[in-house]
Amino acid sequence: MITGIKLKNWRSHLDSSIEFTDGTNALLGHMGSGKTTILDSICFAFFGTFPILQSKKIKLDDLIMNKPSLKEMAEVEVFFQTDGKDYSVKRVVEKRKGTAYSELRENGKLIEAPSTQRVNELVEKILKVNYDLFSKAIYSEQNALDYFLTIPKGQRMRKIDELLTIDKFEKARSNAGSLANKVLERKSSAQMIMDNVNANDLDVKIKEIKSSLQSLISEKVQSEVGVKSTKQRRMLVEIDLQKLRRMKDDFEILKREERGLSSGIDELYRSIMKVEQKLSNIDKENIGEAMKSSSDLLDEMTRSLEENSIEYQKLSNEYFKFKTEADVYKREIIDKLEKELGIKLAAQKEADLIKKKIGRDPDKQLEKRKLAVEKYVGELESLRIKMSDLAEVIEQLSSVKATCPVCEARLTDEKKIVLIKSKREKITKLQANINDALKKKEITETELRQLMSMLDRLDDILNRISDFDKLSSDLDTAKDIYKVLSENSIKMEAEIKIMKQNLAEMQKKMVDVRNSRGELELLNSQIHEYNAGKRRIEELTSQRSLIVSHLQQLEKSFVGVDIRKLEEELMELAGKEKEFSTKMQSFDQLVFERENRLKELENAYNTIVKERDEIRKLDQVAIQLRIFEKSLEATQIQLRQEFITAVNYSMNQLWQTLYPYRDFADIRLNVEEGDYVLQLLSRNEWINVEGIVSGGERSLAALTLRVALSLILAPHLRMLFLDEPTSNLDAKAIEELSTTLRERIHEFIDQTFIITHESELENAVTGHAYRLQRDKVNDGYTEIVKLN
Repeated sequence: MITGIKLKNWRSHLDSSIEFTDGTNALLGHMGSGKTTILDSICFAFFGTFPILQSKKIKLDDLIMNKPSLKEMAEVEVFFQTDGKDYSVKRVVEKRKGTAYSELRENGKLIEAPSTQRVNELVEKILKVNYDLFSKAIYSEQNALDYFLTIPKGQRMRKIDELLTIDKFEKARSNAGSLANKVLERKSSAQMIMDNVNANDLDVKIKEIKSSLQSLISEKVQSEVGVKSTKQRRMLVEIDLQKLRRMKDDFEILKREERGLSSGIDELYRSIMKVEQKLSNIDKENIGEAMKSSSDLLDEMTRSLEENSIEYQKLSNEYFKFKTEADVYKREIIDKLEKELGIKLAAQKEADLIKKKIGRDPDKQLEKRKLAVEKYVGELESLRIKMSDLAEVIEQLSSVKATCPVCEARLTDEKKIVLIKSKREKITKLQANINDALKKKEITETELRQLMSMLDRLDDILNRISDFDKLSSDLDTAKDIYKVLSENSIKMEAEIKIMKQNLAEMQKKMVDVRNSRGELELLNSQIHEYNAGKRRIEELTSQRSLIVSHLQQLEKSFVGVDIRKLEEELMELAGKEKEFSTKMQSFDQLVFERENRLKELENAYNTIVKERDEIRKLDQVAIQLRIFEKSLEATQIQLRQEFITAVNYSMNQLWQTLYPYRDFADIRLNVEEGDYVLQLLSRNEWINVEGIVSGGERSLAALTLRVALSLILAPHLRMLFLDEPTSNLDAKAIEELSTTLRERIHEFIDQTFIITHESELENAVTGHAYRLQRDKVNDGYTEIVKLN
């Protein structure tokens, strides 16, 4: 049972909440008030879609409110009970994203979110009904109560089969027939192979090839023995020949080494003699002591140079510090003071210029111009009063009963014209005087403003240059300090120059000492080379003696050995071995070809054996598939017959209650020409509903079938949705439908939802009734009023 629904930003519903109970619940209201939206949203909450969305008549974005205000998301939540548990299912739709969130709760506990597909699956499992069954059997769209009758003839059985899932039996039966045909085709193909092949011929060929293979293998074994013995002899000859060649190579190498050693000994001897001539006048024993004295002097000079360098660096750092301080002092103090004094001096000149312009007594001139302005203001006020008086006199003279302003005598028209003209001439003169006074007043006010501006500017300048003398004094002091810093820097620069010259002289002396020590080191090196050369000559002479001895031994080894004869024997053995190898390769190729042919024949023979077994199995499978196909067809027929029996039983009970007249005694679902037809019993004759009965009778017949289908296909829900079910019903039929929904339908259906604009159906309500209203002209929100 559905217990309630909440809608937020859903079509015309801004924030709607509705509670339902068992029995018949009604939603009443005029067209476009949002009634159908509620049923559509219930279907969407359960299954994520509803008929007009499924048929793409609208898009998901169309569910989101766009009038009277534009929203970015819409939300629906439906509350329901089943099997003693409370459930709620929520869906959130976002612009350009579709269904952005879905959730399912059981007794308040979240059991799935946010997967839309998973929530759909769980809802179908809980309700024990899927979307197709719900939308066709339980949910009657607006003015679609006769959905079954609108299905074209020839397609009704297929549609009902889909609802009953009998179509799966039809698919299975069709697949079984197709598979049986394929099995028979496979059997025919296998039989054709069997007819084209002689198994006995294959067996004879296999035996012949096996015999020839045995002979080839025997010959191959004999050839392998010959190859092995030839190869062993060739390897022995190769070893002997390689040994002799290595000995010959060693002999040549030793001869080259002996010649190289002799040449090296001669070269070393000549070098030693040259060195000995150079060192003939040198005191070799005192060279070491001279080198030590030179090194000590160089170390002492290096230490002195490092100390003076440190002192030089220290003095340079101090000089740089003083120089930097002097430069910074000049830049940060003196230059800034000079710049500031320059600015103040320019201000002083500007002040003198202003004083010259305003004169000696600026206050007196200021007061003079203020008085002049006041004078012109007074004159202007006086002139305006006079003009006002003259205008008033002209107005009096212009009246019908005008009198002389002096004697109060009544004036003639001619006299009035003369007086008015005189007064207007005076006004013209007064206006000219006013304009002249205004110009003078404006000139005087301009001069006054300029004078006051210059005085303000003068006060500002005098305030800014008040410390001019102090700044001049500070600049003189700063220049004195900078002079002292500069003089100290010059003195230190002179000291650095002298110290730099001393360092250069020390470095020059060190270069001379280093050169002297280098000459001593060169002599010492030459002495070492001389001694090393003498020792090297002795070593080389010893090595040459050993090599000469080894050469004599190798010469003795070559006596009586014929290398050419061994090489000829090796070539002969290699040719023989190659001959055997070629023969072996031909054996291998023949064996390979015979073995492949044997495999082909054996595979063909095995295939024939397998095909025989396969043909027997395919016969059995084809028989079983035909049996299975017939069983499925019989099952379909039986299920359809049981379905018709159950529907007709339910409709028979419903018809007596729903139909208020006696002209049609019964209703049934029948099969004609391989498809379902809905028929009514009139005077013991069954007639088809389509095209014969009236619109109201057709609607009641369709309603009866709809209720019966919901009871049979979804007995677990016992629920029915009816959108505008009174279409084509007359007043009496509507009254009977109202009575049935109120008093009788609860025997078959636990909860019914009706949407209608018929006020008569308010009497059908046994649950909750709501009236929905909306200002469509101004695109208003849907408002819901509970009626009971």
